[in-house]
Amino acid sequence: MRSTKSGPLSGRAQGFEKLLGLILLVSLAGLVAGLLLPAITVRSFFISQDFSLVESVLAFLEEGEWFLFVITSLFSIAFPVLKIMTGIVFWFFLDVSSAYVRPVLSWLTTFSKWSMLDIFIIALIVLVADGRLLTSADIQIGAIVFSIAVLVSTWATRRLSRLAENKG
Repeated sequence: MRSTKSGPLSGRAQGFEKLLGLILLVSLAGLVAGLLLPAITVRSFFISQDFSLVESVLAFLEEGEWFLFVITSLFSIAFPVLKIMTGIVFWFFLDVSSAYVRPVLSWLTTFSKWSMLDIFIIALIVLVADGRLLTSADIQIGAIVFSIAVLVSTWATRRLSRLAENKG
């Protein structure tokens, strides 16, 4: 039987789950930092250039690669931010006894794995660049922070979904 308890999800939390709001806030800060910090360094001859995840996405736009720009913008920036912000709103503010909460959390949980698309692209860039003569690429702190933030927020979103399903 589903919960009939009203109010935000924070009111249902017990034990470690009481930290989910803080975990989501820290994930949001980590996500923003991960998007803005250098994520990849590309070296060719004597030139070394750092790129953040945001700069990498914008590079697709500058190169006229509209499809890659849209896909990476949606799944690397918009969706992770939307997922965490939705979790924060459900945790702190919204009455989760509404009928739309469970489907939204279920949808976020299902599609959260796509938040790692940008890291996959960076890994491909590193593989391609390392295969070229006199070119190398290294993953930097931004990619690591972004990955951790996405993984932690995915876990937190799954916990929120389970909490919404629990009996009140």
